[in-house]
Amino acid sequence: MHKKAMELSINFIVMLIIALVVFGMGLVLFKKFFVAADDIKQNLDDQTRKELQAKMMASSDEVVIYPTEFTVQKGKSDVIGVGILNIGAQTSFTIKSEYISCYNRDGQDITAQCSPSDGSKPIRLYDDQNPTGRTVTVLPNKREIFDVPFKVNSDVGTAKFSVKITVEGTSQTYTSLVYIDVP
Repeated sequence: MHKKAMELSINFIVMLIIALVVFGMGLVLFKKFFVAADDIKQNLDDQTRKELQAKMMASSDEVVIYPTEFTVQKGKSDVIGVGILNIGAQTSFTIKSEYISCYNRDGQDITAQCSPSDGSKPIRLYDDQNPTGRTVTVLPNKREIFDVPFKVNSDVGTAKFSVKITVEGTSQTYTSLVYIDVP
């Protein structure tokens, strides 16, 4: 009888060790998966930044917004790059993004149906929290890149919003429309 109790304990300890090893391997795989996902995201961010820098260098435009067309799944986030070349004496700029409208997959304007009664919008712009926009600084004769993050909350066909950059202390404004296709 005493021998059977000892067998049960050894079996339990062996099973416990196997379970801990499998759990540990699962944690390692889980960590590798998320590290790889972060690396891919960083590479995409770096790639977008490089493309924006190339567009800025090839252009004499003071403001470059890239990209202006996206395909983003519902529930996902992305970033628009805003490049500012400061050729004036002013160093402060305001970046403001605003939701404009949405369209169904047939191209019909469905803005009234896209904006629920709770005030939420199909595209959440992180500048929505600051109604006056975000003030950034660019030294004279320098180029800087800023981001305008957004999140897709609805599965509308296409959403449209604007990104407006205003030179502080002047009436000089640059506006670009951005289109997000939600499949």
